[in-house]
Amino acid sequence: MTGLSAEQFAWLAAEVAVLVDWDAPTGRPRSLPLRTALVVVLFLLRHNLPEDAAGELFGCSTATIWRYQEELEPVIDVVLSVLAAQITAQAHRDGALVDGLVAPVGERDGVEHLYSGKKRYCGQNVQVVANLDGRVVDVGEPYPGSMYDSRAFEASGIAERWRAHYQPGGLGLTGDKGYQGTGIITPDKKQPGQARSDTAKEYNRSVSRIRAAVERAIAHLKNWKILKTGYRRALSDFPRVLRTVTKLEIYRAFG
Repeated sequence: MTGLSAEQFAWLAAEVAVLVDWDAPTGRPRSLPLRTALVVVLFLLRHNLPEDAAGELFGCSTATIWRYQEELEPVIDVVLSVLAAQITAQAHRDGALVDGLVAPVGERDGVEHLYSGKKRYCGQNVQVVANLDGRVVDVGEPYPGSMYDSRAFEASGIAERWRAHYQPGGLGLTGDKGYQGTGIITPDKKQPGQARSDTAKEYNRSVSRIRAAVERAIAHLKNWKILKTGYRRALSDFPRVLRTVTKLEIYRAFG
């Protein structure tokens, strides 16, 4: 239900309990015990059910579900921040891969440029860095889905954080053709009217083989279905939810 192993969930619940005064002697009694409330929050991030359906499932109101999300997601983020920083630092010691995903968010009143012509739906462009084993190690700030990967790469903070990798003598950062012109390793671009040489073809095949790992990493990240099947909450909360989901995926893979 939570996307985590029993041992991982137990550790996370214990750490969250240290930071949250869940059963305070004053105030309104909680509808659910802390561990159950944490299950609800993780369950919704993992499976992306509507909050009213989750309320029916767990025996509480939709308003209670919303309140638990607002209260516990930032705490999860804090608990997992140290591990996420350690994993990102370790990943800087080897070559890395970058790619973008467009997380569907639907049309939003007063918000422009969400429509991705490539994906043919409205979403947020999320830049993802993976290690060579195909595990997520870093994610940038989200930008509107209409933004090309090369621009989102710079705007999201990923370009700056990983700049040493794609400078001369760096460990290498590899992406697809959407990143041509950024300085990172990309497939060879066929020139109009010219045949691609055998050497260029072999080079492109080798880049594609390496890049398969970042596609696996994105598939794992999208197993947190709030990033895959349609984000319905306030768009202003999306960056925070993305950070929390990223840290949960890092914890799931490395914790």
